[in-house]
Amino acid sequence: METTEFRGAGTAQFRTGWVTFAAVLAGVAGLWHVLSGIAAIAEDDQTEALAEVLYGVDITAWGWFWLIIGVVQLVIAWLIYTRSSVGLMLGVVWAGISASLAVFTIFVAPLWSLAVLGLSVTVIWALMANPDEFA
Repeated sequence: METTEFRGAGTAQFRTGWVTFAAVLAGVAGLWHVLSGIAAIAEDDQTEALAEVLYGVDITAWGWFWLIIGVVQLVIAWLIYTRSSVGLMLGVVWAGISASLAVFTIFVAPLWSLAVLGLSVTVIWALMANPDEFA
C-alpha cells in the first residue's frame, strides 16, 4: 500500500489515500443529500411520487430532513479530511445512518438509493481500515 509522508510540527504522519477518498465520498453523499432535500422542499414532480411511498410523511418535512443530514455530512467530510478523531467516529455513524435511510427509498429511486448505499459502505470501510491516521 502506498503512503504519503507529511511533515509538520516535528513529526511525520503517514497517510493512505483511502481516508481522503472517504472524505471525498462523504462530501459527495452529503452534497447529494443536500440537493435531494432541496428538490423535495421545492416539491417538483419527481419527488411527489415519494409521498405515496413514505406512508403519508409530508414530502417537505422529508426534504428538510435530508437537507439537514446533507449539511451534517458535509461537516463530517471536512472532519474526516482533517483527520479529526471525532470525524472518524461521526463518519462511521453517519455513513451507517445514511445507508440505513437510503433503504426507505429504494423502490422509488433505486439508482439514487444504491449509489448512496455504495458510497456509505465505502466510507465505512475506508475509515475502519485506516484508524491509525486519526491520532
